Amino acid sequence: MVLKRGKNNDVDAVKAVQEVLGITQDGDFGPTTEKHVIKYQRDNRLTADGIVGNGTAKHMGIDLDEFLDTDVSNTLQTTKEGLTINKSYLDKGEYLSGPTDKYYLFLHHTAGWNNPYKTIKSWNNDDRGRIATQFVIGGTSIKDGDSKYDGEVVECFPDEGYGYHLGKNGSSKLHPHSIGIEICNFGQLKKKNGKYYNYVNVEVPESDVCDLGYEFRGYQYWHAYTDAQIESTRKLILEIVRRHPKMNIKIGLKEWLATETPAEAFEFKEDAYYGKVKGMLSHTSTRKDKSDLSPQPKMVDMIKAL
Repeated sequence: MVLKRGKNNDVDAVKAVQEVLGITQDGDFGPTTEKHVIKYQRDNRLTADGIVGNGTAKHMGIDLDEFLDTDVSNTLQTTKEGLTINKSYLDKGEYLSGPTDKYYLFLHHTAGWNNPYKTIKSWNNDDRGRIATQFVIGGTSIKDGDSKYDGEVVECFPDEGYGYHLGKNGSSKLHPHSIGIEICNFGQLKKKNGKYYNYVNVEVPESDVCDLGYEFRGYQYWHAYTDAQIESTRKLILEIVRRHPKMNIKIGLKEWLATETPAEAFEFKEDAYYGKVKGMLSHTSTRKDKSDLSPQPKMVDMIKAL
């Protein structure tokens, strides 16, 4: 979530900001609020743009995610494998309408919290344009172990649509002809004084840590994908193949894992970057600066067994 002047902001979130600023709490992000936000940012050596994003909000002691609407859509689909897919669609302007044939499948992790609906709401409310994946898979909270969303699959736009989920790449075909799956997970961890911390310096319980035994993209420790997430990913991949007959998941990761170590199989591939590998890939296949997915043993075993 981003709060700024001229946007349809969450009223309660704006009131929380106004309370910190010590001004009238009317929930309206108008010129007065913008002026005080800029002053607060300057006083605290933050970027003085008058916009309350995660950085400014965190400095204020505000968690913007707390204000996201997390109502679950009542629209459900059950696949042949018994996987329930919930539908919580983005606004139409937040994805591309298509239709397009799909023959690339990309696996990601969100680098964020466990609630898939909050992930989708944040995409809907941010200013980054039509950046989204078609599917998000929920996880377990690292704060209290809440597993309400663990393995829950949510679809946020229809099959014929697509979103920008890969960033810069070498082929104009990758975005319109790909499907993305985001797994709610923080990714790489740092070990300090016997404890594990994610990139926003929140401690991750040791029970939620995967030790690869080697470094991948500079990190040995990773936020573990849960068993429920991996099983939902497996079932979702099979459903995607049924929906899109041109999708060949034997090409890409599965193929590389047959002859390479997991670390090698999940590394950057120039042919993938240029769109020459039509199959199942990870974001790391096309980007040297990304870490999703990590080659965790349970995920690797699931892909091999497909």
